[in-house]
Amino acid sequence: MKRSLLAVALGAAGVGGIVVASTALAEPVPAAAKNQPFFANAHWDDDFDERRRFGPMRVPNVDAVKRAGIVDVVEIERDDGRLEVEGFDAQGREITLHMDRRGQRVLSVRRDRDWDD
Repeated sequence: MKRSLLAVALGAAGVGGIVVASTALAEPVPAAAKNQPFFANAHWDDDFDERRRFGPMRVPNVDAVKRAGIVDVVEIERDDGRLEVEGFDAQGREITLHMDRRGQRVLSVRRDRDWDD
């Protein structure tokens, strides 16, 4: 990650005429997600080290995400191989799901408790 940030900083500063294109900063939207409207507005966050270590990011199981209560997905992030899906329920409360590496099983659900009716 430090190399990517340094390369971006050098590229942004125009040091030595270097032009940097970093895949670490690009959104790694899986091809299968592009055909699913449920994930249309989601931000996909996966860095180069995660992709190199675990392969391409998987698309979470839509039915599992909906059963957990998410109606609007905001971000899908990979952390140590596992997927973290952040979004909102029908009442507008924040929900964070931790899913297995394949995105098929919900391991934990955390709901925002600071929300007032």
